[in-house]
Amino acid sequence: MAGALADHGERETTRLKRAAVTAFAAAVLLLTLMLMGWMLARVAEHPGVPREVSELPSWFTGAPVKPGVREQTPVAVAAPGEAVAAHGHEAAPAVASIRPSAPPVRTLEKTDAADGDYAEFKSGQVEIALKEYEMVPNKIRTMPGTVTFVLRNEGRFAHDFHVEGPGIEAHAAKFSPGRTVRLVVTLQEAEYKISCPLSNHDQRGMHGTLVVTSKLAGK
Repeated sequence: MAGALADHGERETTRLKRAAVTAFAAAVLLLTLMLMGWMLARVAEHPGVPREVSELPSWFTGAPVKPGVREQTPVAVAAPGEAVAAHGHEAAPAVASIRPSAPPVRTLEKTDAADGDYAEFKSGQVEIALKEYEMVPNKIRTMPGTVTFVLRNEGRFAHDFHVEGPGIEAHAAKFSPGRTVRLVVTLQEAEYKISCPLSNHDQRGMHGTLVVTSKLAGK
């Protein structure tokens, strides 16, 4: 009788151990699947992470993001109907499609005075900071003629820049965090849309309005 009870106890102990091991393995598998799902969700949420960069993104490693550095690389001024982009050590490709002839270029003194919600740039050089998920400023007024966009990526992910409106559709290709690129175009008096069309960045708020007019505040 005692031997039968001992055998029964050993079998019960073995069964409980197997159940515990199975439950532990299932918990580890579930935790692994949840972690993989979280990582995939983060990648899907931030599709603008530059894939050409060999190092892991900062949100994955937890490393602090280096602040953007504005580079003072000289940029050649484009002839009417052309677009030029450059940054750091290499030129960033830019594409422009110009239909009507552009007005003559004007040399103006730059001011950053704001009229209402609009930031004004009278010199023809428009500085824009790109970050998640906005452009600063996103309401801009400037004079017609040659306009140089100085684009600083102050975010954690790659962005690009697009300007479209009457007679023009110009594009500065994707550039990484901390980089500064320039896009030179010739614009006539009109209202234009500026945006970051990379992935869903435009839909998430990375767009703005550019008004090109000779009637700026104080003129």
